Amino acid sequence: MAHDVDNSLNYSEKCYKTICQIQALLKEGCSCREIARRMGVGRNTIAKYRTGDPKELSMYGIHQSKLDVFHDFILQCLNSRGSKCKTVKAIYEKGYAGSKSNAFDYLVKIEQRERKNFDPQSYIRTRTESLKYKIGTTGKHEDFITREGVFKHMWMNAALAELHKSYIYDKFPDLWKIHSCIKEFRNVFQKKMVVLLYLFIDKYKNSKINALSSFARGLERDMDAVENAVSYNFSNGFV
Repeated sequence: MAHDVDNSLNYSEKCYKTICQIQALLKEGCSCREIARRMGVGRNTIAKYRTGDPKELSMYGIHQSKLDVFHDFILQCLNSRGSKCKTVKAIYEKGYAGSKSNAFDYLVKIEQRERKNFDPQSYIRTRTESLKYKIGTTGKHEDFITREGVFKHMWMNAALAELHKSYIYDKFPDLWKIHSCIKEFRNVFQKKMVVLLYLFIDKYKNSKINALSSFARGLERDMDAVENAVSYNFSNGFV
């Protein structure tokens, strides 16, 4: 199998000697043009090898890559059954600054050379796919609930799995207070009792949840209009 990287001993020694010679001539003050003329190499090659440890630069052959310094670590990830995504993330954390496409291409070449494959990444549903399940889903590989699903449950009484309800109310206790506020406000209009409106405003205008206190005080400031809305059947829309 042909490889882009030649790890043979002879080739590494040849590359090592070339790099040492380039760096020695640079220290003597030779220009890149002069070194290229003497050695018969391109200026890009000289620029590539002008600094750095010759042993490290020649370790994986003349086709150098920013990822060569992570070669051994990548092999460890491959042998420990890691996924490509996690391996790429790990080498970024170790200081890799190149593109993701180059990183994945490099991993593919290592797979081909080692005749092994990285473990597949666990499938996670995309945002577009998630929107098909408006109120979330259970029993899938990834359990989730959408913000739209929470809103529909709280404002429109849409069905929500008990597991999801327990989770969101335990993790975000203010949601329970907001849900109670919504139900009480709707009850005011369903029963058309102004006294319930007064009780609602008194209860929530001093709420520690800023959105609820602001809402209640807004009702209080516009009391005449709100009283009429409660008392009469005329409506501007769904509440």
